[in-house]
Amino acid sequence: MANTEDRKILPHNDEAEKAVLSALLMNQEAYDKICNVISAPDFYHPANRVIYSAISDMKIMNTVAVDQVTLYDYLQKKSLADKAGGAGYLAELSDAYTIYANIEYYAKLIKETSVRRALIQTSSNIASDAYEESIDVFNLLESSERRLSEISINSNPDTAESYKVANKISDVINTMLDKLDGTYVSENVETGFDMLDKFTNGGFQKSDYIIVAARPSVGKTAFAVSLIRNMIRKGTKVAFFSLEMPSTQIISRLLSCTSKVDLSKIFTGNLTEADIAHINSAAEKIYQSELYLIDEPNMKLSDLRSRARMLMREKQIEVLFIDYIGLIESGLDPRTPRHEQVGYVSKALKQLARELRIPVIVLCQVSRDTADQEPQLNNLRDSGSIEQDADLVMFIHRKTNLSELSDEDKAKLLTDSSGKQRVQSSKLLVAKNRNGKTGTIFVGYIGDITSFETIVQDKNLFIEPSKDLANKKKS
Repeated sequence: MANTEDRKILPHNDEAEKAVLSALLMNQEAYDKICNVISAPDFYHPANRVIYSAISDMKIMNTVAVDQVTLYDYLQKKSLADKAGGAGYLAELSDAYTIYANIEYYAKLIKETSVRRALIQTSSNIASDAYEESIDVFNLLESSERRLSEISINSNPDTAESYKVANKISDVINTMLDKLDGTYVSENVETGFDMLDKFTNGGFQKSDYIIVAARPSVGKTAFAVSLIRNMIRKGTKVAFFSLEMPSTQIISRLLSCTSKVDLSKIFTGNLTEADIAHINSAAEKIYQSELYLIDEPNMKLSDLRSRARMLMREKQIEVLFIDYIGLIESGLDPRTPRHEQVGYVSKALKQLARELRIPVIVLCQVSRDTADQEPQLNNLRDSGSIEQDADLVMFIHRKTNLSELSDEDKAKLLTDSSGKQRVQSSKLLVAKNRNGKTGTIFVGYIGDITSFETIVQDKNLFIEPSKDLANKKKS
């Protein structure tokens, strides 16, 4: 049975199409005024599409002025004269009375009807596909969103003037002057770590694709949760996609690092009245924050992008965390090599950062063959594309086994505000930074509350992970 849309005439405007073509034949400057507004597929009638396409080709070649005679000659040479309605139709267009000053308005009418037809046809195709049980419904959601997005992008024409540097340079100068007189309000997302903000010129920048990498159990998730704690304190709207841990564990970690109550106490319930008071205070702050937590193992890339767009559309999120890239299902053929799948996901996440215009922070594993040495860019697991795509790459590096330390190393453990010696100096290695400098930042790791804190920048306090290994090899 035919669809309802098939029984209806699709939206179009005969008068506007003829008026535009008539103006193009009568005035040589008309094409430049509308060429960025419409294209040949925007015309409803096939003959009009052929004529507009031919005029566009002639304008590009710029060998002869376009009028009824030269256009017909061009169409004949291309064997398109009959498809364009013949000499009689061209004569009709040439004789039509058109107000040249209104050509941009006519072009907009054509564009509007073209967009309406695209929406009708796309929605009809989506509805038809939705009946096909062989089509994965979540892939259909992703493709549907993409198709509608393409219509939106194509419906917003621009002009050469919009690309002129003069339109942008004033913004840069004004920003510079605002910084000079102290009135500038940064759009960067501050990390809460002073040295990291200095390295990134004020925090994570819009559209940045950021990688936080480390070997297993070094503290990737702990660092991400610490960043989130710092950000929501400042009122930043944060979305966290946790593919590895359930939301209950993430919230417990966030409560621990915010309240400074040991995580083990929160898990066991062995709490004092003071602990409960601190946890309640932390819980109230987290409750009032705009933190959106999505925990789903093995999430499909299409689902992740769709939900990120929804969060941006409905809540205007300002930063997005993903833990971690290796757990995202690419949606490609399962037989596709692993490095190609991860590379595909990486490029998609970079595009998502550009699309949403927010920092996208993605956690990543480092290959185990690095032992206890400082990780490098070529150690990023599964794909070299991650290194190429990322705007900022940071590695966390620290000694994970603190059970057997020399007296010299024990003295390097810092004392926190409660008087306990439990703050370990750790390296945050900024290995790649498109918008700032690279180098080493020292941050303090508190294992009891799985939290990273700001500490003094003293390289002598760092406990080398490879030290014990080196001593064992000598013995």
